[in-house]
Amino acid sequence: MKNIAAIAIFVASTFITAGSARAQRTQVNATVPFNFTVGEQSLPAGNYTIGSALTSPEVLTIRNWDKKINMLSHGEPTLDNSEYGNTLVFHKYGDRYFLSDIYSAGASLNIHFPTTKEEKQAKLQAKEARLSVNDPILIALK
Repeated sequence: MKNIAAIAIFVASTFITAGSARAQRTQVNATVPFNFTVGEQSLPAGNYTIGSALTSPEVLTIRNWDKKINMLSHGEPTLDNSEYGNTLVFHKYGDRYFLSDIYSAGASLNIHFPTTKEEKQAKLQAKEARLSVNDPILIALK
């Protein structure tokens, strides 16, 4: 009888541990030296913590504690992170920056942000002004 109770306690603790491990958040930190846009939201330059719940990797929290910014954004999980390593990838059109991708093997965080209407418009305006629009801007993750 004591063995059955011990086994039951072991099995229960295993499920509790597995559940809490699954709910752990993955986070990365980066210092972004310019104002930028994520989805429809414009954000100021600063130090950011970006995180994702393992149970919902496409929903990200983007925080800047100094400037009291705490927002949610939706991205598309992607498997490919070989080209840029541990970075934030931005597209630059004129003087505007748009967050395009987050790649972090250590945090298992690989997210692509779809192009918004605002980004498409900025790209078109940059092309009309004959500005470069093809070079990604990379920011290393901490």
